[in-house]
Amino acid sequence: MKKGIIITIVLMLIAFTSVGMWGDILKAGPEIKKFPLYMIPLIAVFGFCNDLIKFFRWHLYLRKTGVGITVKKSLAIFVAGLSMSATPGKIGFIIKAQMLKSLSGRTLLATSPVIIAELYMDLVALSFISLFGVGLFGTGLWVAIVFCTVPLLALIPCVTDKALQLIAKVQLFSGKATHLKSALDDMFSLFGPSVLVPAFIITLVAWTSEGVALHLILKCMGFELGIAEATIIFGFATLIGALSLLPGGLVVTDASLMGLIMNAGVPGPQAALASIMGRLFTLWLAVLIGSIVLLVNKNYLYGLDKEVCD
Repeated sequence: MKKGIIITIVLMLIAFTSVGMWGDILKAGPEIKKFPLYMIPLIAVFGFCNDLIKFFRWHLYLRKTGVGITVKKSLAIFVAGLSMSATPGKIGFIIKAQMLKSLSGRTLLATSPVIIAELYMDLVALSFISLFGVGLFGTGLWVAIVFCTVPLLALIPCVTDKALQLIAKVQLFSGKATHLKSALDDMFSLFGPSVLVPAFIITLVAWTSEGVALHLILKCMGFELGIAEATIIFGFATLIGALSLLPGGLVVTDASLMGLIMNAGVPGPQAALASIMGRLFTLWLAVLIGSIVLLVNKNYLYGLDKEVCD
């Protein structure tokens, strides 16, 4: 765990240093000094709400798949899982499936579809948000459209079936193809209309909360960027980072966010500062809170102290 925390801190410093050097953040000194400190808690609340709002989607998925745990346990697992938000392709979220296995008695394969559905719904929502704002990307219009449509391909049944056929041909997974098909069927059961609509709305509201955080950061620095535009910019930068499969979209999301903010008319140094603050109060705040919850409740979340906590 300590090793993981150290790696996370190093990744954060690499991302922030890269963006800071590129944007020559030292020139944003006056904005840093004048930044109203009383606004930081509000920015942090909106930044973290991006993840906290998604808890309702998570619990909805658990109920749909018949995972019977209390709301308290569900919330604890969800928040603790945020500690893995900066892992490559968010593969670390499998920790939530492991905790569900410990507390619910379900197998890892039975609980994994919920995590996959979560991640995929995020990609779908980010794609829709970004598609609404492709006009903001100027000469990169077609590149933006490609990035936005790629995650939507998995919604086409023949694409998913073809992917499973290819996976089955790989010797390492050949004996597990049937189980993978079953897991995918469970995942797609979460995309029926009765679940898809509320889950999609929850996801859009969650990402809008992140846009509000960026809007407030720039407003405090003296720049007017609407909430809708801020949400689109943050959403597209996050989508690019997610498709890169780098830990937390390391550097890719940060640089994309800075570039898009600059494209909106904000000078480089201020854009670099806004990018760093935006990521600090969204991704890295979630990782910090999740790590604290995981450390404090580790035994409970892995079902090691049921007699005390149940």
